[in-house]
Amino acid sequence: MLQRTTLVTGASRPLGVELVRQCLERGDQVIAASRSPARVPILADLRAKYGALELLALDPADAASVAEAIPVLEQITRTIDLLVVAPAEAGPHEKISDTERDAHLETLSATSLVEHYRRYAVAPVLLARTLLPWLTAVESARILFVSTWLGSLSGKTQGGDYAVCASAAGFHMLARTLAHDLSVQGMTVCIGNPGKYAVSPYPIPMTIPIDESTAGLLAAVDQLTVEKSGAFVDWTGSERAW
Repeated sequence: MLQRTTLVTGASRPLGVELVRQCLERGDQVIAASRSPARVPILADLRAKYGALELLALDPADAASVAEAIPVLEQITRTIDLLVVAPAEAGPHEKISDTERDAHLETLSATSLVEHYRRYAVAPVLLARTLLPWLTAVESARILFVSTWLGSLSGKTQGGDYAVCASAAGFHMLARTLAHDLSVQGMTVCIGNPGKYAVSPYPIPMTIPIDESTAGLLAAVDQLTVEKSGAFVDWTGSERAW
């Protein structure tokens, strides 16, 4: 059985790191992409332990970063069997206070809302388009877009979280549209909700261990059929309401 090549973006964040670890553990050749992967010590530890790990400097929301990453990626591999777009890193000048501001009607601004949408909804889909030459070079390539339940319109039962909810809902439509376009090439796209995961080994109430969430997402994208491409599924594998 040929070794699968998996590219994981957002590899500096907890879920991204866990996705990298589990893909390495199951035998994939993994490319861990983040804005500054050399500054993420745990990635160096994983490379020392498993060997089959390449690091790629890439910020999907930065056109210059994507352009610089392409020739590097060409040297690493000619194929990608699985593209995992994990939760994005915050923008280089984004602050926690920005997220809090954009959650409320009284302080929400058009500029910040548009920028949030660009980074968290548009950039992941444009990155997938850029990487199509690698994905179409193999049979039955798969894309996992890690999203959030906050993008569910039917699940929106209270106010607030304007930027996050709007970007997630828009992201879902872009990803689902992409899924239809790519299905004719036998490619499968999965929109996965990781649930409320705990980054420590000891989950607090109403959370799940991050390793269980990650394993569930990887199983969901592996098991999704091309006929169901574009589905919005929980880490449990069950379909999520739009």
